[in-house]
Amino acid sequence: MKNFLFLILLFFVTPLFAQNVSGLYSGILHNDSAKQIQKYELALSEYRGKITGYAYATFIANDTFYYSIRRVHATREKDQLMVEDDEMVANNFPRRPDKGVHRISYIPLNHDADTLRNFSGNWKTTQTKKFYSAPGTMEMKRDNDSAHSALVAQLRELNILAPEYKMVEQPDEKAQPVIVKKDVPTKTETVAVTKPTTTSTKHEDLKKLNSPAAKPTTATAVTTTTALLYTERKKPAPQIFDVHSDSLTLSFYDNGIVDGDVISVYVNGENVISNTKLLEVATKKTIHLPATADSVELLLVAETLGSIPPNTGLLVVQDGDARYEVRFSADLQTNAAIVFRKRK
Repeated sequence: MKNFLFLILLFFVTPLFAQNVSGLYSGILHNDSAKQIQKYELALSEYRGKITGYAYATFIANDTFYYSIRRVHATREKDQLMVEDDEMVANNFPRRPDKGVHRISYIPLNHDADTLRNFSGNWKTTQTKKFYSAPGTMEMKRDNDSAHSALVAQLRELNILAPEYKMVEQPDEKAQPVIVKKDVPTKTETVAVTKPTTTSTKHEDLKKLNSPAAKPTTATAVTTTTALLYTERKKPAPQIFDVHSDSLTLSFYDNGIVDGDVISVYVNGENVISNTKLLEVATKKTIHLPATADSVELLLVAETLGSIPPNTGLLVVQDGDARYEVRFSADLQTNAAIVFRKRK
């Protein structure tokens, strides 16, 4: 896999008197016409007055997970930031999207604050001879850690971002970000892990992400280990959800590009899903919470890593009228865990 620099979350020095908009934002889009809600992520980077980035929108219809990734560009206009879609990078729609339809978002700017954080904005689609313009609203918040970002994971899978790096914002947002090296992907062969140089690199815009990184000055050979039995794998702190129903309907999806991820699922040690491939269409399972138990633990085990490690997926939990979306990641050394606690 080609090694690209992970630059999308660089917090460049803010231009004089301009609010810093570089960063990662997550939230939801409301479609006023279709009465539909979409999950939405937006990553922006500004350099020398030019703002570019990527947008990721997802929704589920008829138990099928749909997504789209677009390049975007943005401009400041008076007291608002106008973000406009550019080319489509990837999607899994059943038919080709109309080329003339794209989204324009209007984000209010507060010049009394140094950095753009939580915001409510409006958006609309462009009108064509075939389609009317569709309006909507958005609720977004700044995300200071990209570790759980579906957009970042997708850009890694698309080879746009290097898989071995992630960005973490420092307390001083105008300072250079910290580059944290992730665990080396589990494989049975010897791989080379490149070390980033400490010298800063100038970038005109996010399109430079498509250019290969400079050859590293040093490389360290690392021999990885084989897969462990699932009971011997690490289990990080679980994601915890309070539920009120005695039964939950679980729907498992690949959270983007279907690349052959296979999982098994255990509930309190009992195997309820075995060696199942994650697809765009849901794999569904209803589990029952024992009346005598205060909680149940769901363990998600990666049986394969697919063609693009690690094993990543989306779990949709239906708890009566309530619904939760949980993104998970596992590999051949570490399981993913979720705990459902019964509300009292």
